[in-house]
Amino acid sequence: MKFKAIASALMGIAVLTGTPAIPPLSQFTVTDLSASAAAADSGVCGKNAVWQLDSNGTLTVSGTGDMYSLNSNYSIPWADKKDSIKQVIIGDGITSVGAQSFSDCTNLVSVTFSDTVTSIGSSAFSGCRSLRSVTFPKSLTSISSMAFALCKSLAEVNIPSSVTYIGSLAFSNTPWLKAEAENSRFVIVNGMLLFAADTKEAVIPDSVTTIVSNAFWGHSLLEKLYIPNTVKTIENNAFASCSSLTSVTIPASVEDIGMQAFSNCTALGEVVILSPDCKIFGRPTTFTNKSEEYAGVITGYEGSTAAEYADKYGRSFVSLGRPPLGSLLGDVNNDGTVNAVDASSVLAYYARTSTDQAGGYDKTQEFAADVNYDGSINAVDASNILSYYAYTSTLKEDETARSIEDFIADYY
Repeated sequence: MKFKAIASALMGIAVLTGTPAIPPLSQFTVTDLSASAAAADSGVCGKNAVWQLDSNGTLTVSGTGDMYSLNSNYSIPWADKKDSIKQVIIGDGITSVGAQSFSDCTNLVSVTFSDTVTSIGSSAFSGCRSLRSVTFPKSLTSISSMAFALCKSLAEVNIPSSVTYIGSLAFSNTPWLKAEAENSRFVIVNGMLLFAADTKEAVIPDSVTTIVSNAFWGHSLLEKLYIPNTVKTIENNAFASCSSLTSVTIPASVEDIGMQAFSNCTALGEVVILSPDCKIFGRPTTFTNKSEEYAGVITGYEGSTAAEYADKYGRSFVSLGRPPLGSLLGDVNNDGTVNAVDASSVLAYYARTSTDQAGGYDKTQEFAADVNYDGSINAVDASNILSYYAYTSTLKEDETARSIEDFIADYY
């Protein structure tokens, strides 16, 4: 009843004053649509990180810690606005750029990283075809696989010495990588070999410590390969599908051979692995001619990881005998002398292994400890080491000690 009375009163006023009873829509104060639009162009992109895209096309990430990466639980929130992004600013406090965060932002021309960024995720800027240059902060340590792949205008790249990891194809199909490859047969950054020209013979420079994933992938011309003893790591697929490569010697410096490092090398007949402790990826496809098949041989030292790999995956193995010791026989702690400390260490090893515990020695130490060459490490070895120490301790200054091998040979 009250509503009807109010309505009647309004109609009466309208008749008396000649004004409309209900104001036109244009006279209403509506919620600020521009504010709603701004809110729609901002949000959360990390546990403690937020983003905002302004009308000029600048997307700013601020906050602290890591950005989220694209995965089944997280979708890139600005995915439908990628064409609007022209500039990206990764603010102070952000430590990582998430995987695929800005991939295919085709109008992106500029990226600014704060000096808190330490890593850039896989494919983070892949396909940003308008991006022409990028300068990384000195805080950066890691650039993941395909981070800037297919950036077809990227001609200027400044990688600081702080970067210790660059993933596979991180700069593939960029003018920068093409120009670097034209200047040299090898593209090397901070000891990492990113790319090599396909030639019949490749002599890798001794400045290389890591052969990055896919660096030689599909090199059909490569027949001869020299890996220097500075190389420590051969990453996944590094020499995959090198169809003309017939043999390879992996030096003792190499500590890690990655997944499918020499897979589908159809002509590969011999792999020589000189490190007795080298970590070899545990699948049959690490060395193959085709699929999981390998008709060649694995050559290495007795008791080495190469021997274990060959035995596990049914590969033919050729022994090089006992590995050369980096220290004296019996010098298990590699301090340059054979003494009671080494004997005590061997006894401790024996005690652990006798109770089904890990001995704690690497392959080189195991060979150094087995002084009587019987294939086991026990109290006899400790006794022999102690006897040799007693012998050397009684020598006069002008006397030359016999080798431990000769000394122990007298007992067997």
